[in-house]
Amino acid sequence: MRLLLMYEPSAQHRAALTAAAPGATLLVARSEAEAQQLIAEADAVLGNRYFLQALPYARRLRWMQSNSMGMDLILRAGEQLREVVLTNARGVYDDELAEHCLALALALARGLHLARDRQQQRRWERMPLATLAGRRALILGWGGVGRAIARRLRALGMTVAGVRRSHQGPPAPDADGFLIWGPASWRAALPHTDLLILALPLTPDTYRLVGAEELAALPAHAWLINIGRGATLDESALLHALASDRLAGAALDVLADEPPPPDHPIWAEARVLLTPHVGRSLEQPPYRWEALFVENVRRFAAGEPLLNVVDQQRGY
Repeated sequence: MRLLLMYEPSAQHRAALTAAAPGATLLVARSEAEAQQLIAEADAVLGNRYFLQALPYARRLRWMQSNSMGMDLILRAGEQLREVVLTNARGVYDDELAEHCLALALALARGLHLARDRQQQRRWERMPLATLAGRRALILGWGGVGRAIARRLRALGMTVAGVRRSHQGPPAPDADGFLIWGPASWRAALPHTDLLILALPLTPDTYRLVGAEELAALPAHAWLINIGRGATLDESALLHALASDRLAGAALDVLADEPPPPDHPIWAEARVLLTPHVGRSLEQPPYRWEALFVENVRRFAAGEPLLNVVDQQRGY
């Protein structure tokens, strides 16, 4: 069995992978050209780097382990992945993303982005601010990230509801007491939502899921946060809602185009707080996904079911 790593493993990580699959040969691609050469005889690929560039040269590939949660870029390979099992890093970064979302929510409520704008203008100006306690949040995307966000917001006194693709019928509480809406009914909750959070993967079903109609249904005092994928939100509709005072503010860690060009109007909108896709921040070894990779290598070598298998039809 040949395992192709699209990254340079530390000595400790290499040793753990070897212990997980003692008979495997570990190959390391240090360049795109090397990846294209080595993937020809690889049974499995670990890591995203060079993967799409090398994939057309694969002859016997059976499994690819991504170190990301979002799979939309990899799934663009389409038919080339038909015989390949994909697994992702779902669950590894739930807490970090939830903490970043919480920071964005607090910044919106306490006007930190507006205070920064006044600081740049050297203006000392007090203003009325809000609290999250007693307000209502709706989270689109009830995976590990969405649930981790919900727990933190509830601890601050918010009433939190979620939207889950698999939920059918009228809204109902889950085992943790969060009210869960289904894909056909969640828009009915928007007029009573103070904070709308997008924690969605990008799929054909979620592309621009939140647009002009959904934004218009929110109260004018509402805020919006996108912590998932940029293209799940219609950014032009968001800017129009802000310009017409139909929305109080937004915090975006993701955008459809990253980074946006210097002349993009979103830079000039003071009510938008931008962070540069750092909900999952840069890491140094040891990476948080290493334990997942090792366990899945052990399972692959033993012929056991893998963790975090991606449904290629659903896109996550």
